[in-house]
Amino acid sequence: MELTNGINSIKETSFKKPQKHEEKERRQEQKALLTRLAASAGVGLAVFALLLLAAAAACLALDLPQEHLAWVGIPLAAAAAFTAGYLHVRPLGKQGLLSGLLAGAALCAGALLLAAAVSRAALGTNAVLLLLACLLGGGMGGVFAANRRPAERRNVSKRGGAPKRGNSRTRRR
Repeated sequence: MELTNGINSIKETSFKKPQKHEEKERRQEQKALLTRLAASAGVGLAVFALLLLAAAAACLALDLPQEHLAWVGIPLAAAAAFTAGYLHVRPLGKQGLLSGLLAGAALCAGALLLAAAVSRAALGTNAVLLLLACLLGGGMGGVFAANRRPAERRNVSKRGGAPKRGNSRTRRR
């Protein structure tokens, strides 16, 4: 009786990690997640700025009114949020929708902060549309990144699109 109690106590204590290490690992994972989120939102903001510059140049070249640029900026924000969502989720490979929405929201927050700093006009409806476009684009980018499979799992060679040898569809009968 006494021997079995001693063995059970050894089993319980020898395989448990100290709580300090678990807490430290959890904090490191959270820090890495936030760093990746900030980096993907930063890249998304850069893509958004470049797309807006190209759209502004096109509006000037075509002699369009300035109001059109606001409506062109909404789909461009969705494209930039798609990029941010994809870049945020691709290293994880899971939780695509939630992480993509988070990246889109971070991009939208950065874009709205920049818009508020540059312009004194009220954002109103455009801010709501920008938020919806960023959430939609980020969610789609995250889902696309999470569902993307590597070449080995698709049974396709890395060099070309031809199937690998031994594929059941290419065997001779």
